[in-house]
Amino acid sequence: MKTRSQTAAANKPAIEMDLGVLLKFIKPYDGNRETLNSFLTNCNNAYDLATASQKDILFKYILCQLQGKAETACSIKEFSNWDQLRSFLKTQFSERKHYAHLLMDLQESKQAPNENVSQFALKVGTYLSQLLAEIQLSTSKQKELPGRTAAMEDLALHHFLMGLQPRISNIVRCQAPRSLNEAINLAISEERIQQSIYKRTSSQPEPKNSQPNNGKRFPQNKQVGQQTSGAQSNPNNSSGLFCRYCRNPGHDIKDCRKRQFSNNRSREQTSQGPAGPGPSQQLPRRVNHIQEILEEEEDQGRDEVDETLNE
Repeated sequence: MKTRSQTAAANKPAIEMDLGVLLKFIKPYDGNRETLNSFLTNCNNAYDLATASQKDILFKYILCQLQGKAETACSIKEFSNWDQLRSFLKTQFSERKHYAHLLMDLQESKQAPNENVSQFALKVGTYLSQLLAEIQLSTSKQKELPGRTAAMEDLALHHFLMGLQPRISNIVRCQAPRSLNEAINLAISEERIQQSIYKRTSSQPEPKNSQPNNGKRFPQNKQVGQQTSGAQSNPNNSSGLFCRYCRNPGHDIKDCRKRQFSNNRSREQTSQGPAGPGPSQQLPRRVNHIQEILEEEEDQGRDEVDETLNE
């Protein structure tokens, strides 16, 4: 199997480029995992354009551009060509998470309640960059790279739309964005519109008649001669009681005040009457027997004071 250097040697460029131009491809690298993929890509491009005589100089220059953790890790090993150095850098500084783990992080990403669209988009973009770097480093067949990259970008777009808050996600999905950047711009614009509407609504003063009643109940006007029932004056009474004397609910005939008042008045008239009653001072015949039948009628629910009320 041919290495990348052998493949590049077979495809030797027809025009020899200046070595100073090739050296500009290579930037310093300090061992950062996020910038590893871009560093390796630039070095590969410079190696593909270099001639056989320029590659040795280019390889030494790449070693000089290593800094920090990358320089420390490579100083304890010896490398004879670029292929060995590239493999070591992949093993030492590539993403530790497996491809499936990175994919799960992307699928489970959701916008938090205290997170705006820009912050959520940055998180999704970071997951996508890690996945693309892992794909580019692990793909052996270069023909598969464009297809896998496009599929991963579509997947990131889908999970970004579904991870947005519902009030923004529904509107953005209706506009059918074709790329992740387009979806991010639409979501940010919609978030600003909703924030401006909320500020205008919250700044408007409330009308005076919209103040709450605070649970207060105002008494209703009562007609003249209307009496309150026993259930309103005494909340302990049961609502199922009904007086057969005054025909009012809320109390029993034993507790009827109207009946007690009538009985007391009848007793006073009987005890204070004259010895020789005249025709005008005689009590009705139905009152003469009230003392005799009082205890009997209490159990029956009737009173001889006013028989017409019980009929």
